[in-house]
Amino acid sequence: MTASFTTRPSWRTVPTVLAGAVEECAGPITAFCDVHGGMTPGPAATLSLGTGDAVFVKAMSRTVNARSHELYRQEAAVLSVMPADVPAARLRGVAEIDDWIALVLDRAPGAAAGPPWTTAAVQSVARACAAVARAAVPAGVPPVLERLPDLDGWAKLAVQPRDLTGWEARHIDRLAAATVGWRDWTVGQLLTHQDIRSDNAIVNPEDGVAVLVDWGSGAAGAAWLDRALLAAHVVAAGHADGPEVAHRQALDLLLGQPAQASRFLIAYAGMWRRNSTLPAHPGMPSHRGWQRARADALQPLIEDLLAVIDT
Repeated sequence: MTASFTTRPSWRTVPTVLAGAVEECAGPITAFCDVHGGMTPGPAATLSLGTGDAVFVKAMSRTVNARSHELYRQEAAVLSVMPADVPAARLRGVAEIDDWIALVLDRAPGAAAGPPWTTAAVQSVARACAAVARAAVPAGVPPVLERLPDLDGWAKLAVQPRDLTGWEARHIDRLAAATVGWRDWTVGQLLTHQDIRSDNAIVNPEDGVAVLVDWGSGAAGAAWLDRALLAAHVVAAGHADGPEVAHRQALDLLLGQPAQASRFLIAYAGMWRRNSTLPAHPGMPSHRGWQRARADALQPLIEDLLAVIDT
């Protein structure tokens, strides 16, 4: 099932003036089909156009969720300068009316890579990540430290031990030590997507090519960032063939990468785990539980990674 933290309202609920601005970007709209799932509490839909074409649109009100509204603006800025050889859905236009923003994008053919992940989907998305990392970073894409979340989660949990499980409490010093320096070793000059969830990758069943969507966290960073995130999400979201296959494929994704890639995965799990103790985001009541479940799912992989890091 696609990750979902809120019930998206129907496209028919957007303000008339915003719908009109979207039609100016896309062309005459003959029908719409609401799209559900994802992490933002705004309407999303596939729009059928009078030309016979179709586009994807998503909208967000700043009043409903200011952070999601800002992510849409960030995504529009990145997509507006996206190189043509990057496997990304192209931006057709942006509409901003009052406190609303709407992004109109090409509709990527295919279906989400999961969840659950499959081996074929992991391979398709890994190829997409490699293509992204080969692209020249266009002017206007921010450095990674402007887009990364706070990855000091394990260090912060160390001073609030009441929130730790028994395993976490026994290993908290190792977990925190593994992530020291992340602000230095995530820096780089290559394009990164930074949100490689399965619902952010659309795989075309005809050719197995994956297109990455939701570029609000796009930045210039280290070459291995997206590959490490893919490894984390394969385990955290689950694999159709079970946790052992997910575990093995995550290790394969990290194979040959610098040690910092494994440290980054551990840090990301710490971010999820620490954030799971915070109050819920507006309009996203189940998000904290999702973060906790992801961090918990990564524990066996983290045990293996710590063993390698400690040697």
